Amino acid sequence: MTRTGGSRSVFGALLLLGAVLAPVACAADDQPRVVHVLGTWEGTEQQAFEDVVAPFERKTGIDVRYKGTRDVAAVLAGRVDEGDPPEIAVLSSPGDLLQYDKMNKLTPLDGIRPGYAPEWLAPGRVNGRQLAVVLKAALKSTIWFNPGKLSRAGEPVPTSWAQLQATTAKLRAAGMTPWCMGLASSTTSGWAGTDWIEDLVLARSGPDIYDAWARGQLSWQAPEIRAAWQSWGELLNTPGSVLGGPINALLTGFDKSAELLDARGGCVFDHQASFVSGGYAARTPPGAPRDYEVFAFPGFDTPSPREVAGDVAAMFHATPAARELLNYLTGTQAQELWVQSGTALSPDAKVSPNAYRDDVTRRLGTTLAGAPSIRFDASDLMPTTMRSAFQRAVLAYVSTPADLGRILDDLDRVRATAY
Repeated sequence: MTRTGGSRSVFGALLLLGAVLAPVACAADDQPRVVHVLGTWEGTEQQAFEDVVAPFERKTGIDVRYKGTRDVAAVLAGRVDEGDPPEIAVLSSPGDLLQYDKMNKLTPLDGIRPGYAPEWLAPGRVNGRQLAVVLKAALKSTIWFNPGKLSRAGEPVPTSWAQLQATTAKLRAAGMTPWCMGLASSTTSGWAGTDWIEDLVLARSGPDIYDAWARGQLSWQAPEIRAAWQSWGELLNTPGSVLGGPINALLTGFDKSAELLDARGGCVFDHQASFVSGGYAARTPPGAPRDYEVFAFPGFDTPSPREVAGDVAAMFHATPAARELLNYLTGTQAQELWVQSGTALSPDAKVSPNAYRDDVTRRLGTTLAGAPSIRFDASDLMPTTMRSAFQRAVLAYVSTPADLGRILDDLDRVRATAY
């Protein structure tokens, strides 16, 4: 072979090798970036999330693949155990993150900078590290009511716990049932009752007692905690105060209250978080006047922080695409899209009030953004075993209120190991 022929052969071989390798290199570069998200949202909440991420996917080319399940804690635990966690998991209870922090399964959210007030970052902070961030929020210290019924009874909107007690008694005397109440909720029945206890602890005893209790640093038998249970019990167990009585409350779904708070009978007040607004709006015929309103859970002697809740996102598998997604979801653009769906309030004070779709959610969102102080749902901050015991204790107390001492003792036994 001549040198010229050899050079041509080598050159041809290199061209052939390049032709073989080039598609492989391009294919590697063109692999779509994917972020898997596991959460509790289904139905309209899932659709809202998909609508929120659609502009992000179009702009970045990142494929967000969402899986929704109501049993997110069990599904997540299984995937972590199998070594196949999603990049991002969204949980309604930050306390569930404590076990994953102990297992070193969480990635600190360095570089994720939501424009939230510091109190909104606190629920995702574990041992000094930001391990989760609130994506969407709810206002919990809220009472829904039928304004027509309250007006017919000649009663103003209560602004203190004493006024609320007096109005409850006057409504009973006028032959009206004051309270709707539903405590059933599939596998987490009782959580709606924990909201009552939490609001009463916060309003009566203040944020310091509330924080110590949520962290497991205060006995369930402490006078401040016992007083909250007793105050709720007085309302719950007075004949005629709750529609159908305490046992009916155990059997009624928390989401059925909106069906009872109307002009055709039912009740006058309903202690529920802002996320039930969709249920109230859905049962109001188009063009019909609204027969529901809201007011803040009344305080005792001084104004108290508002109790809030929210879905928090944690990163189990860190990738640049996952970080991009979290930065987008906690930004004002995504937050405004979320509140437009009517499925959430926003912790971002920069979200325009006009982004909310009706005047009720607009007022709730404005109240949330302007609250001088907030506290996250205490049971959601508690470790999983403590929260579950709290929910079961609510059901036990409603069934047998005379057993309060034993119930609180049992909760203290769980507290001794849960934290």
